[in-house]
Amino acid sequence: MSSTAAQHDSTKPLPAMGYVGVWLGLMVLLALTLGSSYIRLGGFNTAVNFVIAAMKAGLVAYYFMRLRSGDALVRIAAAIGVLWALTLTALTLVDVLTRRP
Repeated sequence: MSSTAAQHDSTKPLPAMGYVGVWLGLMVLLALTLGSSYIRLGGFNTAVNFVIAAMKAGLVAYYFMRLRSGDALVRIAAAIGVLWALTLTALTLVDVLTRRP
């Protein structure tokens, strides 16, 4: 077994401090979400909150779903799921923006 294969072991869990770091990152993003609700940005509040939500989802997927050490097939499946969600969001946005008042 080579040294790179030993470092890239998918069965090895994240150290406890790594989980604490991810949790702190999620708490900072939660505070940003809360703070953005008190700042009047007009239509940009929704965009900011979507970006923050995507960052939270990325942290959860990367660390807790172990995409950082997953096989290529698992990463491809996750990417297809994200692309499908973006497609559905885009189609919904097109429908909403093309309606007449």
